[in-house]
Amino acid sequence: MPTEVIVRIRSPRGIVDLPGTVDAVGPAASSAFEERKSTPGIHLLAAATSDSDYAISLQAPVPAESLTALREHEGDAVLVIFPGRTPVRRRLQAVSVSTVEVVPDPGVASQAAPLDLTAGREGAAPLWLLPVGVFSTSPALGPDGAAARDALVTAARWISSRRTSTFTQLFPPSAFHPEEPVRKERLSAGRGMALLDQARAAIEVAAVGGEEAKRDPVGAATLRSAAVTVLSHLIATSLDDRGFAPVAERAAEEIFALIEKEAGDEAARPALRAHAIHLLQLRAPALTAAQQERARGLVRGLLREAPPYDELTGPWSFAICSASEFHEGECRILVSKYGFKQIPVPPEAPPSPSGWSPYRAFEAPFKTPAGEPIRVFARTATPRDENLEMGMTFFVGLLINRHAQLGAFDLRAAAVKVRQEGYKLMMNSQCAGLTTRFAISQVFPDADIYSSWDSTYFRVGSDGAVSSSEGIDCFVAALRGMSERASHAELDARIRQAQWHHPQAQVPGFSQFVGPSHPLVVARYSDVNRDGRADYYDGFLDFQLTEIAEDIDASMTPRDPGVSASQISGDAAAGLNWAAGSINRVAQYSDIWAGLAGHSELYYVFQSGGFYSHREPPHDVPTGKAAQQDLGRLPAVTRYQETKDALGGLSVEVMFHSHLSHAAQELKRLLCAADAMRRAFDLGYLSGGEALSTPRGQRCAMLLTMAGLLEFPADQNFIDGLWSMALKALRLPEVSRSAVRACITDEDHEMSNYYGSRRGLGQLLAALEKSDPVTFEQLGTDDPLVGRLAELDLEAGERPVG
Repeated sequence: MPTEVIVRIRSPRGIVDLPGTVDAVGPAASSAFEERKSTPGIHLLAAATSDSDYAISLQAPVPAESLTALREHEGDAVLVIFPGRTPVRRRLQAVSVSTVEVVPDPGVASQAAPLDLTAGREGAAPLWLLPVGVFSTSPALGPDGAAARDALVTAARWISSRRTSTFTQLFPPSAFHPEEPVRKERLSAGRGMALLDQARAAIEVAAVGGEEAKRDPVGAATLRSAAVTVLSHLIATSLDDRGFAPVAERAAEEIFALIEKEAGDEAARPALRAHAIHLLQLRAPALTAAQQERARGLVRGLLREAPPYDELTGPWSFAICSASEFHEGECRILVSKYGFKQIPVPPEAPPSPSGWSPYRAFEAPFKTPAGEPIRVFARTATPRDENLEMGMTFFVGLLINRHAQLGAFDLRAAAVKVRQEGYKLMMNSQCAGLTTRFAISQVFPDADIYSSWDSTYFRVGSDGAVSSSEGIDCFVAALRGMSERASHAELDARIRQAQWHHPQAQVPGFSQFVGPSHPLVVARYSDVNRDGRADYYDGFLDFQLTEIAEDIDASMTPRDPGVSASQISGDAAAGLNWAAGSINRVAQYSDIWAGLAGHSELYYVFQSGGFYSHREPPHDVPTGKAAQQDLGRLPAVTRYQETKDALGGLSVEVMFHSHLSHAAQELKRLLCAADAMRRAFDLGYLSGGEALSTPRGQRCAMLLTMAGLLEFPADQNFIDGLWSMALKALRLPEVSRSAVRACITDEDHEMSNYYGSRRGLGQLLAALEKSDPVTFEQLGTDDPLVGRLAELDLEAGERPVG
């Protein structure tokens, strides 16, 4: 197989990189060059004084400007770059051009002037791509090392705003101006090498333990992170342009080197190391076979392979914190089905933190690996006290078993501040537990968490008590595995044997309780730096974060947060994570969503995609039949992608405007869900029946979804205020919330349709036509903007925060 190389020339116009292959090495090089001179192509003889000569054939087509530079350097020194090796210097002894296609390069290689990548965006941070192939904050020569921080950080945010377009298309088609011709500028592979060198130099200057890292630890970590984002994008580009393969291989090696250095030293950033590993995992198809294997090993190393059994000495104590309607029945199941024996509460046990519900202690019929007892302490719990055992060193683990109450209970539980003490295995048995996994992992980042995927099932006996429980079955299976020192992968296998039947069982390896042995799933539901963007989708891990608090009263008043969209953290980002999780819950518990491709509604396809603004608008957003709108000015945007890598074939990022980041999390949920449903209709992902094929039916389906999302314990005036704000933002008429709520009935609840059903949609349409014909007609208007989020009037309402 021919050896791929890059021939690099330094000219007054910048660096010229020419991909090619080596035809012969050493004494055979000269004769090989002579033989190929008569064949079509560009052939080179690169000679050395005391080392091997190379006969090289360049990859066609060759840009005209590059060919000129090549001829100008005949007889001069050039660099020959082999993937993964130090470049070698050779003299360009001879150049042969024979019947070769020489075309103008549509990429940056032919640009006589720098490219303004953020042109036309008012207030956007400046970002230029220079003809030499590096980023800069001005059209002048690009800076190196730490001086490149602003350029590389801005570039990382620019990269993070796109999902499908790589460096082969610097300006993707405009969703706002589809009439404009598509710009053809791209980055050439040669310039990709120059960009790689810029990123590598920045990493060296900002390296862990270096002077820059000591002077400004956060700034240095941010620069390293930005460089990793650029390197990752170079790797992704090789999937669109195989000429980037040598660039991608070297970029991957730079990331591997950073991963190795980003450990051990107290100045290192474990989050950046984990993020770099996730990026390599995401870019795996573009890696070499050897690099893919290295990446898989690193992914495995991110996870705790097994509980730290050697540290767990003495008796093992686990808590079961259940809702009152589950407690008594689960205690009976432990004894009658699994042979646990009720024992007096040991004197060394802490008192029950709930106060009103004392512990009932049970001893398992199996022991720890050291032969010590395994004990379970069961109590009745509420969301406000269910996590308290996580702060007690007495307990090794905790099972929480309750209803989710459409996510309301999760909101309460996550608000309780508990600091984890000692090792903990935490199992959450509830409905759609993955929708709130990010919140659990943020509160207890060192715990081994097992989150329920689908609803966790149970049966009730004639006396009204729980008679069988999937949660208890899976928890006992985990305890038995731990008693035999099982790894997390083995615990997962045991849980899968104990779980009940679920619709998702058609997915190979489906486990009702998703634990540490599921790295792909975990990455999709974690947010390490708490910026509102799930780690798996976080192209740029920003360390310079600013906490933005909620301002409920001003939820729809745009404000400049004073920082870039990727820097938003705090309650604002947590609210966006809640919004994405809520849409997953909506999709699972409404048969209106059952039409998603490949049953995607079952697979948590909606993930938090972070914030954006009109200065950093989202790109690569399919719009389908949507009316032309400026995506950078919409309150919320969902990006649908069809991908073979996602279960069900769909992947959806939920994004929110940074100038509304202070909005109440409840309003974020409404606006994000409305946009997600609207775009699903526009793209043809949601259909079914005559009602859903009409604008009126689709708008009424959105009303049902929003009414379901507002079913949580709160002051009704507050909820009505949110309802009115959402209707106004969507340009919908003032529909009575009570009228819509009445169409989500007990019959719907029994069928697990908590956010509306096709039956309820028919009821709502009939009720409005009869009782409110004016609103009925307004909902059926042909105006395509009715039922779509209105663009924000940033100039009128905006004021700086501070």
